[in-house]
Parts: sequence; C-alpha cells; structure tokens
Amino acid sequence: MKRDCPTIQELLAFDAVARHQSITLAAGALCITVSAVSKQIAGLEAFLGRELLQKNGRGVQLTPQGRVYWQKISGGLRAIETATFEARSGDSGAGLLTLASVPTFLTKWLIPRLPAFSQKSRHVMLSFSRHLEPSDGIPAGVDAAIRYGPDGWPGVVSEYIAGREFVLIVARALVEGRHRIAQPADIVGHTLLHHEGAPTAWRLWAVQHGVPEVQTVAGPRFAQYSALIQAALNGLGIGLVPKLLVQEELAEGALLSPCGTPVSVNQGHYLCYRPDRLDLPAFAAFREWLLEEGLKSRGVETEA
Repeated sequence: MKRDCPTIQELLAFDAVARHQSITLAAGALCITVSAVSKQIAGLEAFLGRELLQKNGRGVQLTPQGRVYWQKISGGLRAIETATFEARSGDSGAGLLTLASVPTFLTKWLIPRLPAFSQKSRHVMLSFSRHLEPSDGIPAGVDAAIRYGPDGWPGVVSEYIAGREFVLIVARALVEGRHRIAQPADIVGHTLLHHEGAPTAWRLWAVQHGVPEVQTVAGPRFAQYSALIQAALNGLGIGLVPKLLVQEELAEGALLSPCGTPVSVNQGHYLCYRPDRLDLPAFAAFREWLLEEGLKSRGVETEA
C-alpha cells in the first residue's frame, strides 16, 4: 500500500540534522552511522520531491523548504517523545523538556544545580539544544530558552532569573606588590576585559566609583563569559562579569574581587518561553524551581 507519510526513522534523522546543522553530530546523537543518516535524508527528500538540506562550509543548513517543513514536524516529534516518556514512566506530571541556554550560564550555574531538580522532579527529563543567537526566535522543537541581555524579547514571556550584579575579577598574581588594587582608580594602567553583550557595564562601574569613563573604554572584547573568565584566570587583565558566574572561583581564591562594590547592570539571564508551555506540568515544575533558584542566587529569602 502506498504510504502517505515518511518513516519515523527518516523524520528523526532529519530532525537531528536540523537541530545540530551537521550530519556527523546528528549521527552521534542518534547512535547510528553518518552513512545511515545520509541514507535516511536521501529517502525523505525523494519521498517529498524536495531538497531539504544544502552544504554550508563543513556543515549543512536547511533550505527554505526544509526549514518550513522542519518547523511543522518538530513540534509533533517533541509531542511523541513527551507522550512516550510519560507512558513509560506512568506519571501524568512527567515530560521531556528541550531547553536552549547561553553556554556559560548552563555550565557554571545551571548544571551544578540540576541534581537537586532531578531529585525533586524525578519524572522530568531535560534535553539541551544549541544556544540561540540574539536574533533567533524559539524554534518549534525547543520548549524554552535561557537568554542573556536586557528584558524584552518579542513574542515570548521572559522572566528574570539572575545575573544583574557585576563584580571585578582578577588573578591574584596580577595585583600583587606594586600592582595592588586598593581603590577604584588603581585599575588605570591595567588591561580591562569586556564582554560584547554588556557594552555599558564598565561605564556604569566607572560612574559608580568615580573613575573617568575614558579610562575604561579600551581592552579586548569577548563573545562568551567563559572565555573572559579564563582570560582573567590567566592574568590577561581585569574582568567585570556577573557575580553568579564566578562564585566558585571567588570562594576558592582562584580569582579576587578587589575594591569597590558590585554594580547593577540592566540585563541578566532570563527564562524565555511561549505562553502555552505553562500548560505542560513538566515545564511548570521546571519554571517554578528555576525561578526559585534564581531568587536564592540573588540572596532573596524565599517563602517556606
């Protein structure tokens, strides 16, 4: 009998390639060979009579027709995954959540806290997608995104987690002896490290501490806080970063936060999601836990 729908293997292969933008990474995620993924994609394109992928350097990207098709099927695939997970667990509050997150927040703040969430919500499984660029919307296959910047992403609910409090960070060896930073003006002459996503942070710090703004303009720029923090650890300069991302390094003494009080910057880490996600018990549980952890991280007392 003539089939009117592609096979689930073809759809899963296409979904994996679309999410990873790489046939090799998709093969690893599906635990099959690269040639098997290519065969499934070829079968799907032949069935549809449309090219879904095109080469993009060493990787691949969706054609316009491929992107439209993926947006329409990915939600259904996530629904099948979630329904299957719920059926296997036997818990109506169970679910599979796919999240995107800025990488440094994910590795430095969220992942260390996830065992506590898993203990509390044993039947919720989290899957992490690649992080979204500032101009990206939330893809159909992603339930929510943790984004960094000022509030106000269009078309989604955005709720503040933490990250507005910025502190100076510097390696101990860089400020010993004659390089000691005892007062804010002592940063003059040091290399200052900047994050591309927080262009006003050093200016706000300078105003708060009475340092001429012109003294805080120059210095290398970084696209990710993980790279900026590593640069500070290696003595390349003084950084100004969200405190929540360096709590471990400060506690261990690997980094120091000399002179001056933290500065509040009007941006931070936000949980962004479409309103209909609140209808999912698994997402509602994760959201409640995440925002509560954000309050704790900011030093705010939560109700028992």
